[in-house]
Amino acid sequence: MMRRAAILVLCGLSFLGACSGPPPQKEYSYPAWGFAVSFRAQPKETDYPATADGAHTFLVESVLAGRDNLVNVIDGSASTKTEDQALSDAPAALAKYVGGTLGPMTYAASGKAMGREFTLSRPGRPDSRVRVFVWHKHLYELIAQSSLGPDDPESKEFLASFRLT
Repeated sequence: MMRRAAILVLCGLSFLGACSGPPPQKEYSYPAWGFAVSFRAQPKETDYPATADGAHTFLVESVLAGRDNLVNVIDGSASTKTEDQALSDAPAALAKYVGGTLGPMTYAASGKAMGREFTLSRPGRPDSRVRVFVWHKHLYELIAQSSLGPDDPESKEFLASFRLT
């Protein structure tokens, strides 16, 4: 009888642990790069020095429970493109860079910045939901990839948490 009670208690505790859900989202702010975004797990930050063409890049990425959420920022101060040209070129350039194909495209906004949202398909990987913005000569690429696909509510929550500062 005592053993059975112990097993029931252990089963109950493991059930409660499973019901506790994922950790809450926490906002991380990057004032030097002009944005804030929320992740469920501590993101890894990688600062890539400027290349020969002057492009300095900053990547913030969090991977948790089959989800990979990232923000890639490219400083385009040295570019001769207008912000509209950079925004128009960004989806196709990203797809080419990762060897993917673009899905349907819509408009997206972050504060006063207009951007684009689309799906990105790559061989052997789940489709990603992507948003791109250009603001003050910076290109912001937000990519949410989930094992549950591009319509995962967690992906949408991540994308919606992004804000320009």
